[in-house]
Amino acid sequence: MRRYSEHGSALILVLIITMIFAALSYAVTQGLRVSEGTSNAVNQDKAQLEATSVLNFVQSVRSAVQEMKVSSGGASSSVDFVIPGDEPAYSTSPHTMKIFHPQGGKVTYIPVWATLDDPTEATTTEWNFLSNSVDGIGGSGTELLMTLIAVPEATCKELNRSLTGSDTVPSESGDILAMFKTGANAVSAANCAACEGKMGLCVGNGNLRAFYFVLDRG
Repeated sequence: MRRYSEHGSALILVLIITMIFAALSYAVTQGLRVSEGTSNAVNQDKAQLEATSVLNFVQSVRSAVQEMKVSSGGASSSVDFVIPGDEPAYSTSPHTMKIFHPQGGKVTYIPVWATLDDPTEATTTEWNFLSNSVDGIGGSGTELLMTLIAVPEATCKELNRSLTGSDTVPSESGDILAMFKTGANAVSAANCAACEGKMGLCVGNGNLRAFYFVLDRG
């Protein structure tokens, strides 16, 4: 009888250990899921803040461009985007058409912050101001654009969510740098179909993404 009792106790002990192990495994799995969900939420919140900061800066520049055009009676082509620290151009008068000068557009220049740069790309993220034509926008002239090259994917998605209601990042065949950095290639329907008629959008070609915003119609 003692042997049966011993065997029974051993079986119960094995069952208890198995149940404890299963419970611990479930708890760890659930904890990892919660942790992953929290991490994803934090990353999305961060991307939303990044996108909001970008759009706020872009809108302040666009408003200043429009105000300077009205007050000076000039064209957007005469607006000067020289930035503080770019000497001697920044300090040399006249300053009336300088967007980032206190005697001009009075917009505080915000350099690109580190987290706005895509670390997977060799291309450095920077603000660009250029003239280029965007199909479906304005007249026959070129548009004045403010752009960012090498935008992180999460930020790119949040920019599009704010601008279009969708976080889809269109994949285009056009040369990103030629369209949004140098202006050598037009932002045409052939190069960037999703850009047609859009005042602002974030698009990509491969892993390189760019955000543009029309400051003034052509």
